[in-house]
Amino acid sequence: MKKVFVSGGSGYIAMYCIKILIEKGYHVLTSVRDESQKELVKKSFKIHNIAQENLTFTILDLLKDDGWDEALKGCDYVLHVASPVIPGNVDEDSIVKPAVDGMTRCLNAAIKNGAKKFVQTSSYAAIYGNKKSDHGDDDWTDLSNKNLLPYEISKTKSEKKMWEIVANSQIGACAINPVLVLGPSLSGVLSMSNRLTIKKLFSLPFVPDMAISVVGVQDVADAHIRAMESSKSNGKRFLLSEKTIKLIELSKILRRGGFKKAPKNVIPNIIFKFLALFIPSLRSIAKRLGTFEKLSTKNANNILKWFPKSAESEIINSAQQLHDVGILKK
Repeated sequence: MKKVFVSGGSGYIAMYCIKILIEKGYHVLTSVRDESQKELVKKSFKIHNIAQENLTFTILDLLKDDGWDEALKGCDYVLHVASPVIPGNVDEDSIVKPAVDGMTRCLNAAIKNGAKKFVQTSSYAAIYGNKKSDHGDDDWTDLSNKNLLPYEISKTKSEKKMWEIVANSQIGACAINPVLVLGPSLSGVLSMSNRLTIKKLFSLPFVPDMAISVVGVQDVADAHIRAMESSKSNGKRFLLSEKTIKLIELSKILRRGGFKKAPKNVIPNIIFKFLALFIPSLRSIAKRLGTFEKLSTKNANNILKWFPKSAESEIINSAQQLHDVGILKK
């Protein structure tokens, strides 16, 4: 039985990856921060009837060397999914250091133990931070851009470091770069993307004239496993997106799903820009008014034969989970 190491096992995307791996007959070793995270995963998998006979745990810290080399012994594949997600203008070191150092520890341990493949969960944030409006697998965020947020810097630096290390080794490696990931959490712990996007949408009487690119969490997990199993993915980046939609279309999807409190109307750009003069948090949105990015997912389509289809149902399911825990009202 082949063994896969998955870092950050209690995380949003990681839990779906583990679910698929177990269903495909792999033995999975996953890392968590502490015993409480281990119990959370076990309890969640039991609720969802996910078998745990071939699932084991280890406690590791992204900022400490202890245990990484020992944990990855005998692992054929490594999915490095763990990375801090802290939105907004936080202290850069609090997010960049664990992202880069944690990836480095995981990758070096994978190389030392002779793993065949290393798959890093990167992000669209490592692609879009430049002056372009059309993006594909080979585009990169420009680190000289003074307007980047710490999260965008962390994802870009972490992935660049991965490619730098891989270039001097024999391990096969690839990066997965999803856009905004939506869908319910297996653990019941709401993902940052769902909380920020759907909850914020419901807090507005109107929506701005802007578009976002979205992809379903189960399709993202599926892409990870496809990339892990394919030697053709070595050396490649995979931008993952199902569709780019206007916020008003997202609102319509939610209304069709029974969430009648989702806003019905678009606020005129001139009014939104006026409000942004007085509300700093609106200024980054004001810059994107009327834009519609075009994304190419050529590598995922051609190499992985990945064709996502779950975004609309995942949007509704995300809202339902937010409703179930009392955050949203229908």
